[in-house]
Amino acid sequence: MLRSFLFSGFAALLLLLLVPITCRAKLNDKACHSSCGNIHDIRGPFRLKDDPLSCGDSEYELACENNRTILHLNSRKYYVEEINYKHETIRVVDTALRKDDCSTLLLHSLNDENFGDEYLYILRDKYTAINFIDCEAPISSPFYVDMPFCSKNSSSNFSLSSIQTYSYVVVGDMKVSDLRDSCSIARVVRISSRGPKIDKSSLSSIQDGLLYGTDLIWGEWCWLPLCPKPAEILVSKIFLHIKNEIPSFI
Repeated sequence: MLRSFLFSGFAALLLLLLVPITCRAKLNDKACHSSCGNIHDIRGPFRLKDDPLSCGDSEYELACENNRTILHLNSRKYYVEEINYKHETIRVVDTALRKDDCSTLLLHSLNDENFGDEYLYILRDKYTAINFIDCEAPISSPFYVDMPFCSKNSSSNFSLSSIQTYSYVVVGDMKVSDLRDSCSIARVVRISSRGPKIDKSSLSSIQDGLLYGTDLIWGEWCWLPLCPKPAEILVSKIFLHIKNEIPSFI
């Protein structure tokens, strides 16, 4: 009974501490607006490096380089193409991404592996899946779009594996049962579903979709159950830690 009472007290205290922070941040937003390149409305939780310290949140700091808005995330740089405050999304493209360059399409396109325990951003749950497929034999299918410059036997000499490969890209969600024999999924990339409609049979159109960017959700200023899942996990860990520490006070 006492533990339950103490836990409720700690939970209430944590809530009281979080709410004022959120309110103060929203009040500061009205006085803080910046712009860089094609991004004309940069405000809380975002800030530029040269903005007053009272603006935005340092963890959501953006850079303005060569008149382009840049997001630094996990040791990589991303062009910020759009900030949507209504949906709390930021659309980004890796600065190293290049059309017709297989190595950049595979290594610099955002997917779940880019985040790990990162909780400031998560991938938006509404997206278009781009599947990079690695096959040991040629495939004839209207759904499998050939990527000749990615195959191991191409002049680019780029390989998805150590064996002879034929590389394809498929648009849309796939299951293992959807794969042709001798094929495997090398990587799945999520791109924004709000961009121009992709021609699933056109490699150029698919590449344009990748270059349009990926939507990320920012989720620091939220409260259960409305938080994105990583933030929800973070708050749950805080409560669990408090709960585990309660016996030491009894």
